[in-house]
Amino acid sequence: MIRRLPLVIWLLAVWVGLWGNLSAANVASGLAVAVALVAVFPFPVPQTRTMTVRPLRALVFVMFFAWKLVQASAVVAWEVVTPRNRIREAIVAVPIHGVSDTLSTIVANLITLTPGTLTLELAHEPPVLYVHVLHTRSIEGVRRDVQRLERIVTRTFGSAAAQRMIEGGAPK
Repeated sequence: MIRRLPLVIWLLAVWVGLWGNLSAANVASGLAVAVALVAVFPFPVPQTRTMTVRPLRALVFVMFFAWKLVQASAVVAWEVVTPRNRIREAIVAVPIHGVSDTLSTIVANLITLTPGTLTLELAHEPPVLYVHVLHTRSIEGVRRDVQRLERIVTRTFGSAAAQRMIEGGAPK
């Protein structure tokens, strides 16, 4: 139960936050509910750390992603205000390294958060992201952008082994 203490504390904090009142009754009832949930639903405890956050790399990542959001928003806004039939949409299969499920999920979600793009599927064998792109200039350009995003995410959040794998060359 000691290994699950952070989960109990998190559940207690959520309970008190939802009630909006830090009282002895809310803390006691929240603690009872949190302990009961952890006892009834034994969530798996990760044995190893699968993700590391590097603060300087995180700053680079945030700046890169913010710039990509601005660019994509401008392209989509331009398409909206100049409605002509020149939208060149495509579904692009992008081979990725797939060093971990966590990192692949982060990349897939970031793609979906970007206006004009949507992750349709993440295949595992071989690791491939299928991305719908609203404004396609070049299939290879889309692949380069997604693979660059994967490298930045791995450098920011990946383990040392994941970084070695991503720097080792082209995706599988």
